[in-house]
Formats: sequence, C-alpha cells, structure tokens
Amino acid sequence: MNRRFISPRAYVQGAGALDDAGAEFDRLDAERAYVLGGDTALATAGDAVSAGLADAGIEVADTAAGVDRCTDPALDDHVDAAAAAGADLVVGVGGGVSMDVATAVADRTDAVLAVVPTIASTDAPTSTVAVVYDDAGNFREVRHRDRNPELVLVDTAVVAEAPARFLAYGMGDAIATRFEAEAVAATGGRTDADGASSFAAGALAEEAYHRVREHGTDALAAVRRDAATPAVERVVEANTLLSGLGFESGGTAGAHAVQIGLTNAGVREPHGLLVGFGTVAELVARDADPGTVSDVLDLLFEIDLDVTLADLGVGEADLEVVGEVACEHGMGLEPIDASPRRVADAVRTTDELIRERRAD
Repeated sequence: MNRRFISPRAYVQGAGALDDAGAEFDRLDAERAYVLGGDTALATAGDAVSAGLADAGIEVADTAAGVDRCTDPALDDHVDAAAAAGADLVVGVGGGVSMDVATAVADRTDAVLAVVPTIASTDAPTSTVAVVYDDAGNFREVRHRDRNPELVLVDTAVVAEAPARFLAYGMGDAIATRFEAEAVAATGGRTDADGASSFAAGALAEEAYHRVREHGTDALAAVRRDAATPAVERVVEANTLLSGLGFESGGTAGAHAVQIGLTNAGVREPHGLLVGFGTVAELVARDADPGTVSDVLDLLFEIDLDVTLADLGVGEADLEVVGEVACEHGMGLEPIDASPRRVADAVRTTDELIRERRAD
C-alpha cells in the first residue's frame, strides 16, 4: 500500500479574511451557490459570504439555515434543494455539522465545495470526510467526497468572537491527531486518504500537538476578549489545517474510537471534549509512557477539557457498549491486542486519573 497525502486546493486564514472573500470565490469555477449553515453562523458571517459571492459574480441560488444534523433524511433534503436551485457550488458556513453536510451534499451533486468555518472546534473543514449519524444521534458511518474542498476560508476575527469553549474543543481534536497518527503508522493501517500513513502527515500531526501545548492557554485568554492574536492564529491553524491534514493522511485510531463508543452509549457532548478524553484512554490502553499520559492530562486540564464519566452521564453498564463500539471503529488500528474489556478498563482508568487530579 502506497503512502497517500491529500489536501484542499486552497486554505486561506487571517483576521478579516472574509473581507477578501470575493477574490477567493472568484478563483472557483462556479455560477450558482447553495449556501448552508447553522442559524448563528449565518447570522454572523452570512452577509459577508453573500457579498463575497456577489463580488465574484456568483448568484446565491438558495440558502439553508438551521443546519444542526447530518443524517440521511437531512442530506436528502439538502441534495434536493441544491439540485432544484441548479447550484454548482456548495458553501458550508459554521462548525463541524455544517462542514459534514456541505461535504456530503457537494459530493452527491458533484458541485464545487467551499467551507467557511466560523468556529475552530474540529479538524473537519479541510477534509473529504462527512460523519453521518442516525436520527437518534448515534454514529452511523464516515463518508468521503471524491476530493477535498476547493476552498477553506477562515476569518480568525470571526473565530475569536465565538465562545472560547469552541476553540478548546478544537484543541481536544488536535491533541489526538499526533497519537492516532503514531498508532496508524505503527500498525500500517489505511488512512482516510485511502493509503498508508504519510510521513508529512505525521509531522503535521506532531506540530498540531506542540502548537496546542505552547500556545493553547494564550489563545484561549485572547478569544475570551474577542482578540485575534498571533497565538490565536497559530492555534486556529493547528486545529483546522494541521490537524485536518494530519488526521486524514495520517489516520485516526483509538481516541476517535472511544469518542464513537461514548456517542453510541448515549453521550451527546461536543466531539472535541470526547476525543480529548479518548486520547488519554487510547494512551492507557496502549500502555504508553506514564510521562506522556501525564502531559496530556496536564494539557486537558489547562484548556478546561477535563471531564469524568459522571460528568458525561456514563455508568458502569455503559462501558461494555463503549468497548464494543470502539473495537468496531478504529481501536484495531492501535498497536495492541484490542478487546472491549481492554478499552473499558482504559476508560475506567482515565476517569480515575481525572478524578484524582481534581481532588489534588
């Protein structure tokens, strides 16, 4: 299996980047746009996106607000609406759900894809990936567009005005990327880029982790005052670009496997919060160096992502489900003899480690 590295055609980031949206949209081969996003995201950035499209001579054929789920019925509705509008460009505005929906809709309609993240809470924007759930909110499957977005446009001034917890969730996702890429490289697993793990992706994943360690707390302090500082720029890039390229061409493994297990056990907390917890569980299951586990725990506490099973509403009876689902969705890419019991024990241990630190 060959190593394979994939990426968006263009990634643009900066405070005030939406002011130049017209020039970026003008580079796309499109005439009619279907714009979708959550209510808050469109209220925040919708006018700037529409103005940029108009400057590029692209008509907004239809706009779908209130995007809050990526399920098959929801996707069918968006595909029908985009097709009825004659859209050859899909623009997703908002967070992870909007990115997933836009990616899936662009794939099914063979449209050009532009994504405009208004928060840096996940590493989804740069990828081909759309995560689909059932109507109850349980993970169903990962689907892939045949290519990465043609444009990822991140206005860090907009990101900095969002609640700081969203930036922290993105850091939880970015922290995991390093350790999951290490696992997939060690086991020779297939990545979301449909190849072996890339050396470049591994290096980007490691850099994402170091960016969060070095600049995460400063970035959070800045966004609490709606400031787009150099620390914010570095962390937004880590959450979105470095982690996005790192996970897709480097691979996902135990941390996301635990996150999926928790989700299918009924937990409805933010993705990055669960992935952060899952990273510690992944390292415990892997019998990683205690210093590494301690470093990750320190970081989660520094960025306020420490969470216990009680906080998540997960009881002892749920751990069997978490272990079984995790082993079906990525734990097998860890360099261990994965079993539901081993995962459940790692989750219990992670919970205890966090509880002990809180008590200190």
